[in-house]
Amino acid sequence: MAVRIRLQRHGRKKRPFYRLVAADARAQRDGVFLERLGYYDPLTEPADIVIDEEKALKWLRRGAQPSDTAKRLLSKRGILMKFEYEKLGRPMPGDAVVGEVVEGDDAQPADAETVEPETDSSSDEVTFESTEEG
Repeated sequence: MAVRIRLQRHGRKKRPFYRLVAADARAQRDGVFLERLGYYDPLTEPADIVIDEEKALKWLRRGAQPSDTAKRLLSKRGILMKFEYEKLGRPMPGDAVVGEVVEGDDAQPADAETVEPETDSSSDEVTFESTEEG
């Protein structure tokens, strides 16, 4: 069975509202579907695009082919790019690998406030005073 990720039109005349669904390619546009993945409301400003990323990735992994419009919506949400990187076996850009050190993380700006703990010998409380370096 060939599965497509496509839009189902809902709403009244001149007021469209679309559901993103996984459906058999032979089924009618607004007919039976396998699973609802999200929705798209083009009438709001900006357009509402809500997609369940896990469900969409599940169907893409199973070989579902998105329609042109569904592909555009998945790309806008970054789901298609995530799938492509997953397929290639590469980490997503911007995802930090555990144990990887990024340069400049421990550097502080010169005019930043530093907070030094001050202990009082008469009590066990620790108070913080901020000092301005300059």
